[in-house]
Amino acid sequence: MDYNIDDIRLAYKSLGVCKGSIVLLKTDIRLLGIFKKSNNKDVLNAHFDALSDLIDLSVGTIVVSTSSTYLANTDKEFDIFNTPSERGVLTEFIRNLPGAVRSLHPFHSYTAIGNQAKFIASDVSRHAFGFDTPEERMINAGAICISVGLPVTATCTTVHHVEFLIGVPYRYTKEFLHPILHIEKIHKEFFYMYVHYRECEINRNRGVKIFEEFYNQGYNVKEVSLGRGKVYSYSLSDFFKSTM
Repeated sequence: MDYNIDDIRLAYKSLGVCKGSIVLLKTDIRLLGIFKKSNNKDVLNAHFDALSDLIDLSVGTIVVSTSSTYLANTDKEFDIFNTPSERGVLTEFIRNLPGAVRSLHPFHSYTAIGNQAKFIASDVSRHAFGFDTPEERMINAGAICISVGLPVTATCTTVHHVEFLIGVPYRYTKEFLHPILHIEKIHKEFFYMYVHYRECEINRNRGVKIFEEFYNQGYNVKEVSLGRGKVYSYSLSDFFKSTM
């Protein structure tokens, strides 16, 4: 089934996106099938325009993960303006938009555009999760997570934020001294990731049990069909409270 920009707009609106929303967008738009062009808009512009029209970027904000974990354990420098996102073509499209703000972390950055972009992505912690990270700021600001194409169990990173705050026994904080390109000079700085012990034998179920508990506590994930796939949304603060 083909879909167009009107279908996108209706789907996002049905998920609760409205004027002033802060949206953390996780995407795999390939799973939606064929996009039918209208008014010369390609699929990337269509998704962004539909969201930004509903949100109104003068009061709302769109955030995407622009991680580059492929740089970890390498000597390749991180350039906040040019290092590409590994999280899909739509995140890379948004990263390159005028006015977009990217957080400074060589492996786990976020890019935000809109009213709260600087608050979410500027002057953040050197840790991937925990205090003063984009994840914490989005939770406190009442953001909603929208997962496009993929089920929420496949895209939720807030669980790692909770793991960090609790101090789970199967993860530890790993320090990296990584080269950063800044003002045309390369220098090394310390950054941190919350990683799991390789020797720890964990039966991982990718968030299935955690979301079952989320539902059992009375919270919900909204689900809407779009094209050949589905899009989903849930409150980051609700998920945080439930998982804690």
